Amino acid sequence: MNIKSLLGVIAIVLFSLTACQRKNKEARFNIAGNIQHAANQKLLLQEVPFGGKPIVTLDSVTLDEKGKYSFDFIAKQEGIYRLATEKDMEIIFINDENNIQINADATNYQSYNAKGSKNSEALISFLKQYRQKDSSIFATLYSLDLLQKQKAKDSSIYFLQKQRVEKINDLNSFVQNTIHQSSSPAMIYYVLGLSLRSMETAQVLALAKAAAEKTKAEPLVQFSTMLNAQVQANTKTTALSIGQPAPEIALNDPTDKNITLSSLKGKYVLVDFWASWCGPCRAENPNVVAAFEKYKKKNFTVLGVSLDDDKANWLEAIKTDKLNWQHVSDLKKWESTVVNTYQIEGIPFNVLVDPNGMIVAKELRGQALQDTLASLLH
Repeated sequence: MNIKSLLGVIAIVLFSLTACQRKNKEARFNIAGNIQHAANQKLLLQEVPFGGKPIVTLDSVTLDEKGKYSFDFIAKQEGIYRLATEKDMEIIFINDENNIQINADATNYQSYNAKGSKNSEALISFLKQYRQKDSSIFATLYSLDLLQKQKAKDSSIYFLQKQRVEKINDLNSFVQNTIHQSSSPAMIYYVLGLSLRSMETAQVLALAKAAAEKTKAEPLVQFSTMLNAQVQANTKTTALSIGQPAPEIALNDPTDKNITLSSLKGKYVLVDFWASWCGPCRAENPNVVAAFEKYKKKNFTVLGVSLDDDKANWLEAIKTDKLNWQHVSDLKKWESTVVNTYQIEGIPFNVLVDPNGMIVAKELRGQALQDTLASLLH
Protein backbone atom coordinates (compact mmCIF):
# COMPACT_ATOMS: atom_id res chain seq x y z
CA MET A 1 0.00 0.00 0.00
CA ASN A 2 1.69 3.25 -1.10
CA ILE A 3 0.93 6.76 0.06
CA LYS A 4 -0.72 7.71 -3.21
CA SER A 5 -3.43 5.05 -2.82
CA LEU A 6 -3.94 6.01 0.82
CA LEU A 7 -4.48 9.63 -0.14
CA GLY A 8 -6.95 8.56 -2.79
CA VAL A 9 -9.09 6.83 -0.21
CA ILE A 10 -9.00 9.86 2.08
CA ALA A 11 -9.90 12.29 -0.68
CA ILE A 12 -13.08 10.39 -1.46
CA VAL A 13 -14.53 10.42 2.02
CA LEU A 14 -13.24 13.56 3.72
CA PHE A 15 -13.70 17.28 3.21
CA SER A 16 -11.87 20.48 4.05
CA LEU A 17 -10.60 20.91 7.58
CA THR A 18 -11.92 24.11 9.15
CA ALA A 19 -11.14 25.63 12.53
CA CYS A 20 -9.29 22.58 13.85
CA GLN A 21 -6.87 24.34 16.12
CA ARG A 22 -6.25 27.92 15.09
CA LYS A 23 -9.85 28.92 14.29
CA ASN A 24 -9.61 31.46 11.47
CA LYS A 25 -6.22 32.79 12.62
CA GLU A 26 -3.67 32.64 9.84
CA ALA A 27 -0.20 31.41 10.77
CA ARG A 28 3.03 31.18 8.84
CA PHE A 29 4.77 27.82 8.48
CA ASN A 30 8.18 26.75 7.27
CA ILE A 31 8.98 23.27 6.01
CA ALA A 32 12.62 22.57 5.17
CA GLY A 33 15.09 19.73 4.90
CA ASN A 34 17.03 17.55 2.53
CA ILE A 35 15.90 15.05 -0.13
CA GLN A 36 18.75 12.73 -1.05
CA HIS A 37 19.15 11.28 -4.56
CA ALA A 38 16.84 13.90 -6.09
CA ALA A 39 19.30 16.55 -7.23
CA ASN A 40 17.95 19.05 -9.77
CA GLN A 41 14.43 17.62 -9.53
CA LYS A 42 11.41 19.84 -9.01
CA LEU A 43 9.90 19.54 -5.54
CA LEU A 44 6.27 20.57 -5.01
CA LEU A 45 4.58 21.70 -1.81
CA GLN A 46 0.93 20.66 -2.00
CA GLU A 47 -2.15 20.88 0.17
CA VAL A 48 -4.21 17.69 0.24
CA PRO A 49 -7.84 18.83 0.15
CA PHE A 50 -10.66 16.61 1.31
CA GLY A 51 -13.95 15.89 -0.41
CA GLY A 52 -12.51 14.66 -3.69
CA LYS A 53 -11.16 18.06 -4.72
CA PRO A 54 -7.93 18.22 -6.75
CA ILE A 55 -4.67 18.52 -4.83
CA VAL A 56 -3.54 22.15 -4.68
CA THR A 57 0.08 23.01 -5.48
CA LEU A 58 1.15 25.88 -3.24
CA ASP A 59 4.77 26.31 -4.32
CA SER A 60 7.68 24.61 -6.05
CA VAL A 61 11.48 24.70 -6.00
CA THR A 62 14.28 22.96 -7.85
CA LEU A 63 16.43 20.91 -5.52
CA ASP A 64 20.12 21.78 -5.58
CA GLU A 65 22.95 19.27 -5.83
CA LYS A 66 22.64 18.49 -2.12
CA GLY A 67 18.87 18.14 -2.26
CA LYS A 68 18.17 21.02 0.10
CA TYR A 69 14.79 22.78 0.06
CA SER A 70 12.72 25.26 2.09
CA PHE A 71 9.09 26.37 1.79
CA ASP A 72 7.12 29.09 3.57
CA PHE A 73 3.34 29.03 3.48
CA ILE A 74 0.34 30.42 5.34
CA ALA A 75 -2.58 28.36 6.65
CA LYS A 76 -5.59 28.94 8.90
CA GLN A 77 -5.72 25.51 10.45
CA GLU A 78 -4.02 22.17 10.89
CA GLY A 79 -4.25 20.06 7.78
CA ILE A 80 -2.59 17.45 5.59
CA TYR A 81 0.18 18.57 3.23
CA ARG A 82 2.68 16.75 1.08
CA LEU A 83 6.00 17.10 -0.67
CA ALA A 84 6.10 15.54 -4.13
CA THR A 85 8.50 15.17 -7.03
CA GLU A 86 7.70 14.48 -10.66
CA LYS A 87 9.08 10.95 -10.16
CA ASP A 88 6.30 9.72 -7.84
CA MET A 89 7.87 10.57 -4.48
CA GLU A 90 5.09 11.68 -2.12
CA ILE A 91 5.66 12.57 1.53
CA ILE A 92 2.80 13.68 3.75
CA PHE A 93 2.94 15.76 6.91
CA ILE A 94 0.73 17.72 9.31
CA ASN A 95 1.36 21.42 9.91
CA ASP A 96 0.92 21.36 13.69
CA GLU A 97 4.06 23.44 14.34
CA ASN A 98 5.43 26.54 12.65
CA ASN A 99 8.85 25.06 11.81
CA ILE A 100 9.11 21.48 10.60
CA GLN A 101 12.08 19.62 9.17
CA ILE A 102 11.56 16.65 6.88
CA ASN A 103 14.43 14.62 5.46
CA ALA A 104 14.09 11.75 3.02
CA ASP A 105 15.81 9.57 0.47
CA ALA A 106 14.00 9.63 -2.86
CA THR A 107 14.95 5.99 -3.46
CA ASN A 108 13.18 4.93 -0.25
CA TYR A 109 10.91 7.85 0.53
CA GLN A 110 8.47 5.91 2.72
CA SER A 111 11.17 5.87 5.38
CA TYR A 112 11.27 9.67 5.69
CA ASN A 113 11.52 11.35 9.07
CA ALA A 114 10.03 14.52 10.53
CA LYS A 115 11.37 16.75 13.29
CA GLY A 116 9.52 19.49 15.11
CA SER A 117 6.08 18.03 14.35
CA LYS A 118 4.62 15.66 16.91
CA ASN A 119 1.59 14.82 14.75
CA SER A 120 3.70 14.19 11.64
CA GLU A 121 5.88 11.81 13.64
CA ALA A 122 2.75 10.02 14.86
CA LEU A 123 1.45 9.81 11.30
CA ILE A 124 4.74 8.33 10.06
CA SER A 125 4.69 5.71 12.80
CA PHE A 126 1.06 4.89 12.08
CA LEU A 127 1.64 4.48 8.34
CA LYS A 128 4.64 2.21 8.89
CA GLN A 129 2.61 -0.16 11.06
CA TYR A 130 -0.48 0.12 8.87
CA ARG A 131 1.47 -0.88 5.75
CA GLN A 132 2.91 -3.91 7.53
CA LYS A 133 -0.50 -5.11 8.67
CA ASP A 134 -2.12 -4.34 5.32
CA SER A 135 0.62 -6.19 3.44
CA SER A 136 0.19 -9.20 5.71
CA ILE A 137 -3.54 -9.26 4.94
CA PHE A 138 -2.82 -9.03 1.22
CA ALA A 139 -0.38 -11.95 1.45
CA THR A 140 -3.02 -14.06 3.18
CA LEU A 141 -5.64 -13.15 0.59
CA TYR A 142 -3.23 -14.04 -2.21
CA SER A 143 -2.48 -17.44 -0.65
CA LEU A 144 -6.17 -18.08 -0.02
CA ASP A 145 -7.08 -17.26 -3.61
CA LEU A 146 -4.32 -19.57 -4.85
CA LEU A 147 -5.51 -22.49 -2.69
CA GLN A 148 -9.12 -22.01 -3.78
CA LYS A 149 -8.10 -22.06 -7.44
CA GLN A 150 -6.09 -25.22 -6.81
CA LYS A 151 -9.07 -26.74 -4.97
CA ALA A 152 -6.94 -27.45 -1.93
CA LYS A 153 -8.11 -29.23 1.20
CA ASP A 154 -10.93 -27.58 3.10
CA SER A 155 -8.81 -27.58 6.26
CA SER A 156 -6.09 -25.51 4.56
CA ILE A 157 -8.61 -23.04 3.17
CA TYR A 158 -10.35 -22.79 6.54
CA PHE A 159 -7.04 -22.02 8.26
CA LEU A 160 -6.32 -19.13 5.90
CA GLN A 161 -9.89 -17.84 6.14
CA LYS A 162 -9.55 -17.75 9.92
CA GLN A 163 -6.15 -16.08 9.60
CA ARG A 164 -7.63 -13.45 7.28
CA VAL A 165 -10.35 -12.57 9.79
CA GLU A 166 -7.84 -12.38 12.64
CA LYS A 167 -5.54 -10.09 10.67
CA ILE A 168 -8.37 -7.78 9.62
CA ASN A 169 -9.57 -7.61 13.23
CA ASP A 170 -6.02 -6.81 14.33
CA LEU A 171 -5.78 -4.03 11.74
CA ASN A 172 -9.13 -2.59 12.81
CA SER A 173 -8.15 -2.65 16.47
CA PHE A 174 -4.95 -0.80 15.60
CA VAL A 175 -6.91 1.83 13.66
CA GLN A 176 -9.45 2.24 16.47
CA ASN A 177 -6.74 2.64 19.10
CA THR A 178 -4.99 5.26 16.97
CA ILE A 179 -8.19 7.27 16.65
CA HIS A 180 -8.94 7.02 20.36
CA GLN A 181 -5.43 8.08 21.37
CA SER A 182 -4.92 10.95 18.92
CA SER A 183 -5.88 14.53 19.72
CA SER A 184 -5.09 15.81 16.21
CA PRO A 185 -8.22 16.43 14.06
CA ALA A 186 -6.15 16.10 10.88
CA MET A 187 -4.64 12.80 12.02
CA ILE A 188 -8.06 11.49 13.04
CA TYR A 189 -9.54 12.48 9.67
CA TYR A 190 -6.79 10.69 7.84
CA VAL A 191 -7.15 7.49 9.85
CA LEU A 192 -10.96 7.57 9.65
CA GLY A 193 -10.62 7.62 5.88
CA LEU A 194 -8.47 4.51 5.96
CA SER A 195 -10.86 2.76 8.34
CA LEU A 196 -13.54 2.68 5.64
CA ARG A 197 -11.36 0.21 3.72
CA SER A 198 -11.73 -2.51 6.36
CA MET A 199 -14.67 -1.54 8.60
CA GLU A 200 -18.42 -1.28 8.19
CA THR A 201 -19.63 2.28 7.63
CA ALA A 202 -21.70 2.11 10.82
CA GLN A 203 -18.60 1.22 12.79
CA VAL A 204 -16.65 4.13 11.31
CA LEU A 205 -19.59 6.39 12.16
CA ALA A 206 -19.35 5.38 15.80
CA LEU A 207 -15.64 6.16 15.80
CA ALA A 208 -16.24 9.52 14.13
CA LYS A 209 -18.91 10.47 16.65
CA ALA A 210 -16.67 9.58 19.57
CA ALA A 211 -13.80 11.60 18.05
CA ALA A 212 -16.06 14.59 17.44
CA GLU A 213 -17.26 14.50 21.03
CA LYS A 214 -13.67 14.24 22.32
CA THR A 215 -12.07 16.95 20.19
CA LYS A 216 -15.10 19.24 19.76
CA ALA A 217 -13.73 19.91 16.28
CA GLU A 218 -16.43 21.17 13.93
CA PRO A 219 -15.07 19.27 10.89
CA LEU A 220 -15.39 15.98 12.76
CA VAL A 221 -18.94 16.89 13.74
CA GLN A 222 -19.72 17.62 10.09
CA PHE A 223 -18.08 14.39 8.99
CA SER A 224 -20.18 12.44 11.50
CA THR A 225 -23.33 14.12 10.19
CA MET A 226 -22.39 13.28 6.59
CA LEU A 227 -21.60 9.67 7.42
CA ASN A 228 -24.77 9.33 9.50
CA ALA A 229 -26.85 10.51 6.55
CA GLN A 230 -25.14 7.88 4.40
CA VAL A 231 -25.89 5.14 6.93
CA GLN A 232 -29.51 6.22 7.23
CA ALA A 233 -29.91 6.35 3.43
CA ASN A 234 -28.67 2.77 3.18
CA THR A 235 -30.88 1.52 6.00
CA LYS A 236 -33.70 -0.71 4.91
CA THR A 237 -37.13 0.77 5.49
CA THR A 238 -38.95 -2.54 5.33
CA ALA A 239 -39.84 -4.26 8.56
CA LEU A 240 -37.26 -6.64 9.97
CA SER A 241 -38.07 -10.18 8.94
CA ILE A 242 -37.00 -13.53 10.29
CA GLY A 243 -34.50 -15.04 7.87
CA GLN A 244 -32.89 -11.77 6.82
CA PRO A 245 -29.43 -10.58 7.93
CA ALA A 246 -29.41 -8.57 11.12
CA PRO A 247 -28.42 -4.95 10.38
CA GLU A 248 -24.99 -4.01 11.67
CA ILE A 249 -24.70 -2.30 15.04
CA ALA A 250 -21.52 -0.37 15.86
CA LEU A 251 -21.61 1.56 19.12
CA ASN A 252 -19.29 2.22 22.03
CA ASP A 253 -19.25 0.26 25.26
CA PRO A 254 -18.93 1.93 28.70
CA THR A 255 -15.14 2.22 28.21
CA ASP A 256 -15.60 3.92 24.80
CA LYS A 257 -14.40 0.83 22.93
CA ASN A 258 -16.28 0.32 19.69
CA ILE A 259 -18.23 -2.95 19.60
CA THR A 260 -19.98 -4.37 16.54
CA LEU A 261 -22.67 -6.99 16.21
CA SER A 262 -20.73 -8.61 13.38
CA SER A 263 -17.79 -9.21 15.74
CA LEU A 264 -20.00 -11.70 17.58
CA LYS A 265 -20.62 -13.90 14.54
CA GLY A 266 -20.18 -17.56 15.32
CA LYS A 267 -22.56 -17.39 18.29
CA TYR A 268 -26.27 -17.05 18.85
CA VAL A 269 -26.73 -13.46 19.98
CA LEU A 270 -29.76 -11.97 21.69
CA VAL A 271 -29.67 -8.29 20.75
CA ASP A 272 -31.52 -6.77 23.68
CA PHE A 273 -32.77 -3.18 23.31
CA TRP A 274 -33.52 -1.65 26.70
CA ALA A 275 -32.91 1.37 28.98
CA SER A 276 -32.42 2.03 32.67
CA TRP A 277 -35.51 4.29 32.72
CA CYS A 278 -37.74 1.61 31.15
CA GLY A 279 -39.75 -0.19 33.84
CA PRO A 280 -40.83 -3.14 31.65
CA CYS A 281 -37.19 -3.56 30.55
CA ARG A 282 -35.98 -3.76 34.13
CA ALA A 283 -38.75 -6.24 34.92
CA GLU A 284 -37.67 -8.44 31.99
CA ASN A 285 -33.97 -8.32 32.87
CA PRO A 286 -34.06 -11.24 35.37
CA ASN A 287 -35.42 -13.46 32.59
CA VAL A 288 -32.59 -12.41 30.25
CA VAL A 289 -30.06 -12.97 33.04
CA ALA A 290 -31.43 -16.48 33.61
CA ALA A 291 -31.15 -17.26 29.89
CA PHE A 292 -27.61 -15.92 29.72
CA GLU A 293 -26.42 -17.91 32.73
CA LYS A 294 -28.04 -21.09 31.44
CA TYR A 295 -26.76 -20.96 27.86
CA LYS A 296 -23.58 -18.83 27.92
CA LYS A 297 -21.45 -21.97 27.65
CA LYS A 298 -23.51 -23.23 24.72
CA ASN A 299 -22.48 -20.74 22.03
CA PHE A 300 -24.89 -18.03 23.23
CA THR A 301 -24.43 -14.46 24.39
CA VAL A 302 -26.32 -11.21 24.80
CA LEU A 303 -25.56 -7.77 23.39
CA GLY A 304 -27.29 -5.10 25.42
CA VAL A 305 -28.14 -1.99 23.38
CA SER A 306 -29.28 0.84 25.62
CA LEU A 307 -31.51 3.77 24.70
CA ASP A 308 -30.29 5.68 27.72
CA ASP A 309 -29.09 9.27 27.61
CA ASP A 310 -27.48 9.32 31.07
CA LYS A 311 -24.31 7.24 31.32
CA ALA A 312 -24.31 7.08 35.13
CA ASN A 313 -27.87 5.70 35.22
CA TRP A 314 -27.04 3.23 32.46
CA LEU A 315 -23.99 1.86 34.29
CA GLU A 316 -25.82 1.70 37.61
CA ALA A 317 -28.63 -0.34 36.04
CA ILE A 318 -26.13 -2.77 34.50
CA LYS A 319 -24.55 -3.28 37.91
CA THR A 320 -27.80 -3.47 39.88
CA ASP A 321 -29.49 -5.90 37.51
CA LYS A 322 -26.29 -7.99 37.16
CA LEU A 323 -26.24 -7.84 33.38
CA ASN A 324 -22.90 -9.55 32.84
CA TRP A 325 -22.60 -9.30 29.07
CA GLN A 326 -21.42 -6.70 26.55
CA HIS A 327 -23.27 -3.39 26.50
CA VAL A 328 -23.26 -0.53 24.00
CA SER A 329 -25.01 2.81 23.61
CA ASP A 330 -24.61 6.17 21.91
CA LEU A 331 -26.56 7.74 24.81
CA LYS A 332 -29.02 9.48 22.51
CA LYS A 333 -32.23 7.86 23.76
CA TRP A 334 -34.76 7.78 20.89
CA GLU A 335 -32.33 9.63 18.62
CA SER A 336 -30.02 6.60 18.62
CA THR A 337 -29.07 5.30 15.19
CA VAL A 338 -30.38 1.84 16.09
CA VAL A 339 -33.97 3.08 16.45
CA ASN A 340 -34.47 3.57 12.71
CA THR A 341 -32.21 0.70 11.75
CA TYR A 342 -34.26 -1.80 13.77
CA GLN A 343 -37.61 0.04 13.46
CA ILE A 344 -37.95 0.15 17.23
CA GLU A 345 -41.32 1.46 18.36
CA GLY A 346 -41.02 0.49 22.00
CA ILE A 347 -38.80 -1.30 24.48
CA PRO A 348 -38.05 -3.89 25.67
CA PHE A 349 -37.43 -5.25 22.20
CA ASN A 350 -35.03 -7.94 21.02
CA VAL A 351 -33.95 -10.02 18.06
CA LEU A 352 -32.20 -13.37 18.18
CA VAL A 353 -29.39 -13.71 15.66
CA ASP A 354 -27.86 -17.03 14.61
CA PRO A 355 -24.10 -17.71 14.20
CA ASN A 356 -24.30 -16.60 10.56
CA GLY A 357 -25.79 -13.22 11.47
CA MET A 358 -29.35 -14.09 10.39
CA ILE A 359 -32.42 -13.14 12.40
CA VAL A 360 -34.14 -16.29 13.69
CA ALA A 361 -36.64 -14.78 16.14
CA LYS A 362 -37.95 -11.45 17.44
CA GLU A 363 -39.59 -10.07 20.56
CA LEU A 364 -38.84 -13.02 22.80
CA ARG A 365 -39.97 -12.36 26.36
CA GLY A 366 -40.64 -14.45 29.41
CA GLN A 367 -41.03 -18.16 28.74
CA ALA A 368 -40.89 -17.62 24.97
CA LEU A 369 -37.21 -16.71 25.28
CA GLN A 370 -36.44 -19.78 27.37
CA ASP A 371 -38.35 -22.12 25.05
CA THR A 372 -36.74 -20.75 21.87
CA LEU A 373 -33.23 -21.07 23.27
CA ALA A 374 -33.97 -24.57 24.57
CA SER A 375 -35.02 -25.66 21.07
CA LEU A 376 -31.89 -24.19 19.46
CA LEU A 377 -29.28 -24.94 22.09
CA HIS A 378 -29.89 -28.50 23.23
